[in-house]
Amino acid sequence: MKLNVISFAEKQNMFFENSEAWLSTKDVAKFLSISENAVRIMVCRGLLPCYKLKNRLRFKKSDCAALVQKTGA
Repeated sequence: MKLNVISFAEKQNMFFENSEAWLSTKDVAKFLSISENAVRIMVCRGLLPCYKLKNRLRFKKSDCAALVQKTGA
């Protein structure tokens, strides 16, 4: 019986390929036309959902678009 061993990097690539667009803090700041620090403050206040990948914050593009729709910005 042959085991299919997948490396961590391959798992990461599969995760990002099979999911929607992910944005970094810098990308979100540009998308929302605010500073990177303002993005972090919004995360702390619970206004913008985020996901941690290792020690980095990542955001779903759909969450950012929903925030724009909600605030009317």
